[in-house]
Order: sequence, then C-alpha cells, then structure tokens
Amino acid sequence: MKKITLALCAALASASASADTILGFDATLGAWQPAYSGAIGVDNFNVDEFALAEDNVTFIQAALEHPIPLIPNILVAHSKIETSGSAMLSENVTFDDETFVIGSDVTADINLTHTDATLYYEILDNWVNLDLGLTARLYDGNFQADGVMGMSCIPESSPCPSIEQAENIELSGVLPMVYGVARFDLPFTGWSIIAQGNGTSYNGDSHTDLTAKIRWDFVPALDFAIEAGYRAMTLDVKELDALQSDLEIKGPYLGLNLHL
Repeated sequence: MKKITLALCAALASASASADTILGFDATLGAWQPAYSGAIGVDNFNVDEFALAEDNVTFIQAALEHPIPLIPNILVAHSKIETSGSAMLSENVTFDDETFVIGSDVTADINLTHTDATLYYEILDNWVNLDLGLTARLYDGNFQADGVMGMSCIPESSPCPSIEQAENIELSGVLPMVYGVARFDLPFTGWSIIAQGNGTSYNGDSHTDLTAKIRWDFVPALDFAIEAGYRAMTLDVKELDALQSDLEIKGPYLGLNLHL
C-alpha cells in the first residue's frame, strides 16, 4: 500500500510538472502611437491634408494554449484606433455617395477599432517558437466626414448662408486573415525577438497587420516582461462596408506582458 501511495504521489507530481510546461497563458497590454498616411475615399484623397491626430492607441491580447491534440489554441485581441483631423478642400472629394466640393471645411473622424479571434496551432516550441492559424477580424468603427461650404454673396457685405454636408460610413465587416508568429528566445538572457502578423488579400483588396518587437523578462520569478516594438497596418480596400481606402498606419509601441 505504501508503494502504491508513493507511486501515485510521484505520478501526480509528474503530471503537475508536465502541465506547467504544456499549459500556457500569455497576455499583453500596451499603447501604440501610430501615424497615418495614404488615401481615403472614391477620389483617393490624401489623408495628410487632414493632419490626423497621432493619439495613443490602446491594445490588449491574450492567448491560451492547451495540451489537447488537434484542437487549436485561441488568441483574442482588441485594438481601439480612433483619430480625427480637418482640412479645407483644394479639390472635390467623394466619400461613398457624398461629394464635398472645393473650398469646403471638412472634419474627418476615423474609427478602425477591431477585435480579433484567432485559432492557431503551435508548430515549434523550444528556443524557436512558431505558431500558425486563422483570424476572424471584426471591425466596429466608422468614417465620419462633416463639411461646411460657404457661398459667395452680392453684395459681399450681406450675410451669406452656408451649406452643411455629412457622410457616415459604418464599418462592421468581418475579415478572415492568415495568422503567424515567430519567437526566438536568446538562451540564458531573458530576451526574445518576436515577429507577429495577420494578412489577407482577395479580389484586389488587401489588409496586413505586422508587428516586430523585443521582449525582456525583467522579473522572471513573476513571469512579467516588458516589450517594445513597431506595428504597421495597411488597409487597401474598395468594398469593405462602402469604405474605400489605401491607408497605412504605423508607429512604435510599448507593452507589458504576462506569461504563465
């Protein structure tokens, strides 16, 4: 009986140690400061003219890995991307069905907030780590343009009416994307180099979201790490919920990581 008890204890200890190595949780919370470039609208209006604000974007992602064969691991991520700017138009510009004429003062609000649900498999798991899978990216945002056009009056001293225009393009489409991440752990240093990305291309439209970063386990005993990197998104679409754009959104970010 004593031998059976000792064997059971040894088995439980072994199972616990094994669980620590095959069950994993990884979460990152951070701030991204992107700049915006490219074009938007039917006429490919240069967004530089809006002088879009380069406000911090908050993002969070969490991944759970398990030991069950054939069932994919899961990662959920959320990025809140909002910016705004204004311009006096030097040409006629059409957003969806609304044309804003030359000389109008136009304010633009861009919201590209999205949530990712990713199913992936761990292909390699040692000092070189490789994950591959598929992502469903759900957008919950919009593009809002508000314009005011002044009218010429005769005589010039008389009050002149103005014409107000508005266009709101809801963005709520789901995009399927390929997902991949590669991590290279530098042995005995606590440092890692990570490349992560999503991408899709269909019928002339394309969307990529790529991140390169370094991670440092500054408190190994508590499984905390700090990471810094650069994230670049491109959104070249013609038929995503009536949004037409060729945008590039990129900049540095800083995050705090917990991995168990």
